[in-house]
Amino acid sequence: MHPALQAERARAAALVARDADVLSALLHADLRYVHAIGIRHDRDGYLRTLQTGPRFLEVTLTPEQILDLAEGAALSGRLFMRLQRDGEVIEARSWISSLWLRGSEGWRLRLFQSTREAA
Repeated sequence: MHPALQAERARAAALVARDADVLSALLHADLRYVHAIGIRHDRDGYLRTLQTGPRFLEVTLTPEQILDLAEGAALSGRLFMRLQRDGEVIEARSWISSLWLRGSEGWRLRLFQSTREAA
């Protein structure tokens, strides 16, 4: 399995577990995260959503393409999330593109863009 995909799966598990320490270690200091609903976060804002936002029950990425780059990898594929917000369980499906950078401390998510899947 590609190391960037391993890092993405660790990020998904950290979201479900609400493990801010693991999640923080996987995020680049200059992270830009764009949600399918149009909200954008930097690293600190994204980490805050883990504490204050919906409860992630399942997060699954099905990769379609992994491009190796000089300093990392670009992933694209389908994202499925089941989450609980205000007592209601919601399922969301989207297409994602992400950029993972490889550094001395391991792989870090630098950019994430999600677009809601067409009905």
